[in-house]
Amino acid sequence: MKKEGLTAKQVQHMKPDSKRVEVPAGPPTGLYLIVNPSGKKSWALRYRWRGRPKKLTFAGSYPDLSLALARAEAQAALADLQRDIDPAAVKVEEEREPDSARAVANEWLDRYVKPNTRTWPEVERILNREVLPSWKDKLITEIGRADVLRLLDAIVDSGRPILANRTLSILKRWFNWCVERGILEVSPGSGIRPPAKEKSRERVLETAELAEIWKATESLGFPFGQYFQLLILTAQRRSEIAQMRWQDVDLGAALWTLPQEATKAGRIHDVPLSQAALELLENLPRFDGPFLFTSTGGKRPVSGFSKAKKALDEKINVEAPWRIHDLRRSAATHMAKTNVPPHVLAAILNHSPGTAQGITAIYNRFRYLEERREALEAWGEHLLSLTQEEAKAVSI
Repeated sequence: MKKEGLTAKQVQHMKPDSKRVEVPAGPPTGLYLIVNPSGKKSWALRYRWRGRPKKLTFAGSYPDLSLALARAEAQAALADLQRDIDPAAVKVEEEREPDSARAVANEWLDRYVKPNTRTWPEVERILNREVLPSWKDKLITEIGRADVLRLLDAIVDSGRPILANRTLSILKRWFNWCVERGILEVSPGSGIRPPAKEKSRERVLETAELAEIWKATESLGFPFGQYFQLLILTAQRRSEIAQMRWQDVDLGAALWTLPQEATKAGRIHDVPLSQAALELLENLPRFDGPFLFTSTGGKRPVSGFSKAKKALDEKINVEAPWRIHDLRRSAATHMAKTNVPPHVLAAILNHSPGTAQGITAIYNRFRYLEERREALEAWGEHLLSLTQEEAKAVSI
């Protein structure tokens, strides 16, 4: 085992021993993965405080506290050490002071974010890496507008303006929750504008580019090869495909029903499955766990999208940069070019139909179901014909 550079995959597949073991998990040096005989995994930081060896055990365990989050926690603790502050003493003080920024942030994460937000690991990561190291010595009531602005300026100055926008969005949600709970009188983030301007992405992949991507996915293998293909076929969001469960798929009815908690729109969404999509799903391997696209036997949904896209990019010749979300936009755009009406396309994408017609939630769920099925079937047939033409051109 490497002393440094433990990977997320190694953490995931680390097997328990008959005895409790500590595995070096740096960087930073001193971070250890603790694997108990029961299989439970946690994290600790070993360091020296004024010549004496000490150990700080982090709250939370794997997988809730991932390798990336553990490394961020360790870096924050070592930053305290550089300021001649004992990280273990900080932890004790935080536990004793329920109104500390970290204590309130952890309460918000546990009570609100994790039960209600699918992207809570990203929220937790940004808080632990970008926010709390600067505010860990403050009470939540001591944080003012100037503190928020200085924090955002530091992120922008580090060359990450879009992350500053994301951080501000998270801070506003956190502070609003604090106001609602009576922890704060007013939000220190109120009225602060995003520090960076963001351009709306308009990248639409040409059909030839989609065909090339499709052919390249075949060499990726499971799970990402089929994952990317289903993204193109259904035009659904990448997180919705990643968290797809067998219990939500009816192969006989050729229908995938997303529960409301699995959709960005927060409502039940039915996706008709084209013949191409059905054949793809029928040929997927089955595991004991509920998730279709997985590297953990179905126990958890697939992750590591950036790495998978990088592998895909190495196999294709697409000149302009593209993102995974562009597949959804591109599929929708090409369906629109084949005269799929805007209201049907909006239903495929699960965009809000608006309230002008006064239609009910039940009707919304089933609106234009047959029209959507027809559009997705035609899109699947067109896409497969493109890939077949691409294969013929390559063979010639």
